[in-house]
Amino acid sequence: MAFISDIFGFMLHSIQPFGWVFYAATAMISCWLMKDAWMAYREEVYKHGIVWTLVEIKIPRETMRGAKAMDQFLAGIYNLRNDPVGLKETYWDGEITRWFSFEIVGSQRTTRLFARLPKFLLHPFVSAFYAQYPDIEIYETEEDYIDAYPKTYQELKAKGFEMYGLEIAQSKNRAYSLRTYTDYETKVGDEKGRIIDPMASIVEIIGRLKPDETVWLQFEAIPDTIGAWIKDADHIIKKMKETSPGEHQSKDSSTPFRLRFRTQGEEKTLERVEDKKGKAIFETTIRCIYFAPKAIFNQDLPNRGVFGYIAQLNDDDQRVKKVNRVRTKVEWEGFPPLIFRFRRLFWKRVAMYDEYRKRFIPAKTIVGKILNSYWLRLCFFHEPMILSSAELATMFHIPTNVVLTAATMERIESKKLSAPSNLPR
Repeated sequence: MAFISDIFGFMLHSIQPFGWVFYAATAMISCWLMKDAWMAYREEVYKHGIVWTLVEIKIPRETMRGAKAMDQFLAGIYNLRNDPVGLKETYWDGEITRWFSFEIVGSQRTTRLFARLPKFLLHPFVSAFYAQYPDIEIYETEEDYIDAYPKTYQELKAKGFEMYGLEIAQSKNRAYSLRTYTDYETKVGDEKGRIIDPMASIVEIIGRLKPDETVWLQFEAIPDTIGAWIKDADHIIKKMKETSPGEHQSKDSSTPFRLRFRTQGEEKTLERVEDKKGKAIFETTIRCIYFAPKAIFNQDLPNRGVFGYIAQLNDDDQRVKKVNRVRTKVEWEGFPPLIFRFRRLFWKRVAMYDEYRKRFIPAKTIVGKILNSYWLRLCFFHEPMILSSAELATMFHIPTNVVLTAATMERIESKKLSAPSNLPR
């Protein structure tokens, strides 16, 4: 014991001249934590102060306007974004960029489309939608469809149901783009050139659900006001436009010149990155929830089927992946070697179900991440995607006529029009 005491004494004596460094570092860390905690608190207050509304989107029996129109709509609502300016809005109001939630709900073999947004933005939101889809109907719902289901995973489990949830992220640099609706169309130049509708996959999956199976798919879209990914995009563009090594000399000149030949794939990649840089960008959290009675529970339906709906947009440039530390499956990299496996799986399910119901947006602050964590499931592993309006529109849009939705979507016969304003009273 004396030997150990001597070692500690020697260490303390050695660092004593540098004690001021320790105190300075402690003070800096303490100030940073206090600022982070304050920001987490004010941002939560701001979030809880937003009044939300949920609208259901009813589609007509026939529509030719698909993802291209949705792309224009998303570009329009991107301009409704807010961005905190000044010390008051940032540090006192705790203002953050307000977000939109686009949701696909599959139950009883029926597909329904919803959008959740700040209530005071309802008028410009609906106007932008009607401008692109004049034949649809948008209804402000009196009750949230989620309220018809158990409030917690524990209650859901008590009723004999089991659940699987996952979040989807990009596997490569977020400056690269997934395939978009333009890759599914001919070059006619209008919606009539469409040959494939990417929405057909999810509508078909929902159409084959058993009576007690339910699928929820959620796109939490925050207009990107920071643009941290743009530096990566600029680097990629610059690198691809640089000349390749190797000099060539013509017969008539002694001055060497450089040639650069890009492959067809490189040209396509460059075009997509430049196109994405010029689009409206949304930081998007994609999560899926599937639950059914244990007797018919089929984990492969969301794990492969719904994930496959998003993964169909994969390309050599960009691919999607499942966020293993968030989805309801225990992986080896989480707590090797699978320590507390069943308890961790339970809390993952609790967290996923709760986060979907709350339309949870991952916190930016460290303290916020800690406060939003669950037992045996920390809130540090969410990976929001950076999607252009074209990418998001490809995943969520009004299904066109090429999608056989007669038996799987509630359609309206025709749009209801208001009476002319010049009628005599």
